[in-house]
Amino acid sequence: MKTRVTLMLFLLILGQLSWLNATLATSDDSPYRLFHIARSKNANLVCYDINLKGTSPDEDSPIHVYWINRTDHPGERSELSYIQRTMAYGYSSKKLKDGTFEVSLVAFPERKLVVLKEANIWRSRITINGKTAWLQKIYVQAKPESFMKVAWIELTGIDTKTGSTLTERIVQK
Repeated sequence: MKTRVTLMLFLLILGQLSWLNATLATSDDSPYRLFHIARSKNANLVCYDINLKGTSPDEDSPIHVYWINRTDHPGERSELSYIQRTMAYGYSSKKLKDGTFEVSLVAFPERKLVVLKEANIWRSRITINGKTAWLQKIYVQAKPESFMKVAWIELTGIDTKTGSTLTERIVQK
């Protein structure tokens, strides 16, 4: 009986550790990651990776946007649905003369991003609290009464001049 309980505990812990390992390993492991969106609804991430065609971004689709499941099937990736792409997590882009891309997120068009290569790393540049930053993540807090409505979003990035972390919370009206 004691052996059976010990074995069950071991398997339970092993299962939890493998879930944790898969969750941690898929959060920021892509060398192509520009930034991700985390949400209060669940732990799943919407990831925005540079989409290269050779060594340059694909002009028609410079960013690959997809889900990383961190709950039901940890580590599993899936594409956005049409509705998710057109109403929530998609983007539009315009190639600029210097080879960079101006990007507008569907759900947050008032704050433009610029995707560029800096020190051999593809990054997304944005303004956070009036300062130029490399965007790392956007956190979306849903309203308690409806997960479809946003209470606030928080931008997190690295100041391009000082290297310090910047955050800005934007409350939806």
